[in-house]
Amino acid sequence: MVDPLEAHRRAQDAFAHVLSSVSDDQLDGSTPCPEWRVRDLVAHVIDGNRRTATGAAPLSSRDETAAGLVALHAESATAANAAFEAPDGLTRTYEFPLGAVPGSRMIGMRTTDVLTHAWDLARATAQPTDDIDGELATELLAASRGWVPPEFRGPGKPFGDEQPCGPDASPSDRLAAFLGRRQA
Repeated sequence: MVDPLEAHRRAQDAFAHVLSSVSDDQLDGSTPCPEWRVRDLVAHVIDGNRRTATGAAPLSSRDETAAGLVALHAESATAANAAFEAPDGLTRTYEFPLGAVPGSRMIGMRTTDVLTHAWDLARATAQPTDDIDGELATELLAASRGWVPPEFRGPGKPFGDEQPCGPDASPSDRLAAFLGRRQA
């Protein structure tokens, strides 16, 4: 099992890797998350990192260039990693849109969110999804099966209905499908 702090860093690195290949002309493209364009999805990850690091309402990053978003993501990922790595990082309570969450649970939620959005970003910008940290995706899928109840799925809820995904699909494709992303 991957250490939660290492898992979080790896998810942030995977997102950064995909983001580094996004161009300015792709920022207004659609994503597997119907309510977001590419720039909105990236801003969501940056804002989640900022909220983790500071506990404050994040600032929007939607007007940035692709290079600007890469820099903002790097800064916010470093801050979120530092928050979790602090002496009380996994024991303190974090405020989250769904309520107060202990750090030991928050880190898993953030890790899953970031890695899944790396998949979304790759899919939205025609990048491969099969090389997005398969070991981590496998662990996060197993964990997600235990904490994503049916009442969290559907319109207006954090996750869509589980989507079909072939048994030969990559681990990141299977994670995305479990969390409601269509594969085609």
